[in-house]
Amino acid sequence: MAFFLAPDDRTAAGAHRGGPQGRFAAVTGRHFDAEDAVDDWDAYFVGPSSEQLFWQRTDWIVPVTHDGSGTFALPPRLTRALADAGAEELEDLADRWSERLRHEDGEDMTDDDLLAVLQAVAGLATRTGPAGGRLYCWFA
Repeated sequence: MAFFLAPDDRTAAGAHRGGPQGRFAAVTGRHFDAEDAVDDWDAYFVGPSSEQLFWQRTDWIVPVTHDGSGTFALPPRLTRALADAGAEELEDLADRWSERLRHEDGEDMTDDDLLAVLQAVAGLATRTGPAGGRLYCWFA
């Protein structure tokens, strides 16, 4: 899977076949569910009682296809929150995310460095804006 920066939805959809690596600034992850990760991140910044969590309003650019791949846009408010997050917030979020994964996946938990993933995605988020594009996630 990869979180990536693209100028618009059409361009992001074009990256679906084969993924964005090499064509866009991207952050890769291997062993965690992208949708769950975005839900965790969104809940951290918005609050777990929000009625607008990811699964209720996913902006699918390429809905999940027969091969199990898909591309979605991260919510603008989450992108802003990640761009504005300080080091301590990202560390706290990574700790919470790790704890949930450890609780759910146990021995099968990802070996990805979750803090590094978050920091890199937050770095991409700082590059979005009026002319900078939008954050997307591609997974297969």
